[in-house]
Order: sequence, then structure tokens, then C-alpha cells
Amino acid sequence: MINTQHKILVVDDLPDWRVTLKGLLSDEGYDVRVASSLPQALELLGTDHFDLAVLDMRLDETDEDNTGGLYLAAKIRERWPGVKIVIITGYGTSETMRRAIRPDAQGQKLASNYIPKTETEDLIQIVREALAQSE
Repeated sequence: MINTQHKILVVDDLPDWRVTLKGLLSDEGYDVRVASSLPQALELLGTDHFDLAVLDMRLDETDEDNTGGLYLAAKIRERWPGVKIVIITGYGTSETMRRAIRPDAQGQKLASNYIPKTETEDLIQIVREALAQSE
């Protein structure tokens, strides 16, 4: 299935993961851009249209408590509400998962899904489902 009509932003501070995620999504025909940081992601979002963003929850490996991906998800919800969000992480906890996918008082979730990096084989199906929600 060719998905060139869908543009995806991948945000991860680790180069190996950016390459891996971009490769998985590009192989499915998606138009993929990558960012290594929150500022770079905001710059790309401000200059281009994206249908979906795959965000690493921790955008600073030197800070174990970093949840920059959740902060970025909230910014995207606020400024670009049409962009679907998938959170991916190697350091998930039940608390961060709840923060990502529990609806707020208005019924809005930060992310349409949350996936551990150990389960990237499910990423394509999760992306397809998230994009189908917006069609």
C-alpha cells in the first residue's frame, strides 16, 4: 500500500532510532521527516504539514525523568490539532502511559497510541489505525 499522501514526523534524540523508525515508515510508502530535538520538531511543524507524529517520550537520554515527548505532544495538540500522535518509548511506566492516552476533561488524549520500543513490529499497524481515525 502506497501512503505518499501521508506525511509523518519522527522525533527521537537517538540517531539509531530515527534511522530505524524512518526506514520502517518509508518502506510503507510514507513521506517521513525526522527531528532530533523538541526545538527542531517545532521548527519542522511550523514550516510543513504533517498528518502524524511519532514522538519518543524521552527526548534527552541524560535525564531519566525527561518527558519532552509528552510536552511536545501537548504543544502539537494545542497548535496543530489535526496531527495524530503516537508516543514511542524505551522507558515507559504506567504513569506516563496514562498521561499519554487518558482523555482529559474535554475528552482529548495527547496521543492516539503508546508503544514500547520493544514492540516496533506493531508500529505500522498503529500508524495505519491512527491515520484512519482522521479520514
